Amino acid sequence: MLDEQEIRKLLNLEVDRAAPTVIIFAEQITPRLNYVCRFIFEHVLKIKFVVTSGSDEFQASGFYKINYSAQIITNTFQIVPQGFLFGRGVDAVVPIAEKKKNSIYFFTKNRSTDFDYDVFSAVFYLVSRYEEWQPFEKDVHGRFELNQSILYKNGCHLLPVADEWIMELREALALFYPGIIFPSLTTRTIASIDVDNLFAYKHKGVLRTTGALAKDLVKGDFKNAAKRLGVLTGKEKDPFDIYEEFTRYCTQNQIPLFYFFLFRSGTKFDRTVSSSSPAFKKAITTVLNEGGNVGLHPSYETSDREDLLASEIKCFSETLGVPVIFSRQHYLKFKIRSTPRELLKNNIKVDFTMGFASGPGFRAGTSRPFFYYDFEKEAETVLLFVPFCAMDGAYTVYDKKPADEALALLKNLKREIKKTGGLFVTVFHERTFADHLYPGFGRMYKTLLKDE
Repeated sequence: MLDEQEIRKLLNLEVDRAAPTVIIFAEQITPRLNYVCRFIFEHVLKIKFVVTSGSDEFQASGFYKINYSAQIITNTFQIVPQGFLFGRGVDAVVPIAEKKKNSIYFFTKNRSTDFDYDVFSAVFYLVSRYEEWQPFEKDVHGRFELNQSILYKNGCHLLPVADEWIMELREALALFYPGIIFPSLTTRTIASIDVDNLFAYKHKGVLRTTGALAKDLVKGDFKNAAKRLGVLTGKEKDPFDIYEEFTRYCTQNQIPLFYFFLFRSGTKFDRTVSSSSPAFKKAITTVLNEGGNVGLHPSYETSDREDLLASEIKCFSETLGVPVIFSRQHYLKFKIRSTPRELLKNNIKVDFTMGFASGPGFRAGTSRPFFYYDFEKEAETVLLFVPFCAMDGAYTVYDKKPADEALALLKNLKREIKKTGGLFVTVFHERTFADHLYPGFGRMYKTLLKDE
């Protein structure tokens, strides 16, 4: 299983020492400016950067120069700031979206001849998740959902617009400074599985199994009853038991794979096999032996209960035998002001929750990892978010698409990511591989992951 350093390498967070350096002049250096420059230059463009407020240092520097001020500095690439990065806290700011070239742009009021919008502020607004810190209408599970997103409201949620803006900056800098050489863009596919049930029929206990069988018969669902009996009598494999075969498939095809196991059971929204069951531990061992990675799927109530989250992380780490360092919230129940802090407090290093349940889309406008920004402290933290662009339920539950239509839509997302480089991260569940429930979806996912 990957450790923290190996995950950073997988996510392409390192910058080559030989990469070029840009120096950014700003009259005021703020945590927001440093944060967004780190994301743009190190995480996306893979080059080094320096920020300075010293005009003499800037003028004397031999690095490629960006003037982030309203001052006129000759022979220097200029971006005119809108002031957003010099503020503190969260207020009612909602940037006006200017639509052009099949996309949208924010902070376009003050323009320079070199770049006609404040790309630093625009990227920061999305990647910092500023809009989630503002008041919004929660869904039935208390979540920030797709219909609340500024990108969705402007019809651009299916595009990694922040990445596209950065590519425009890349092109403009290359045109202004012909000597600057940017590292080539890379795209990587990462598979992930949220394990909500572990098994469809096995290891449920006598009462639960008997009740479920009776329910099948009362409803007249004889197909499910027959499959249940086939599994329980050993004649068929449990349709949710993907842990050996799918993990092996991903390992053989060099596709990084992360499982997130729900640890709690016995509640309305948490219905997996008991974590004390030998079957639970065997599934985890199988995944690890086949080359997969294992993280925690904190239960439904953990976003409201600090004690429960801490307990699950502690107990899951004991089951795993090593400290768990990555997670994704069950039902994607995530509160931007509190959940990241509790994850950090319990030594979670990487969170994979950043996406939508009800539909595909780039929640933060990017396919790349980014660090949590805490507006109450006005500081970047060490919790890394790995966003995903689509979850299986968007097609199987909300839109009810057949597998072939879902595949075409998912391939479109993958193509958009390839244009700017980054990570193609998707979320499936163990139940989606059950062909009698979701015909063709398990095979479709393999095709999607392997597709170049």
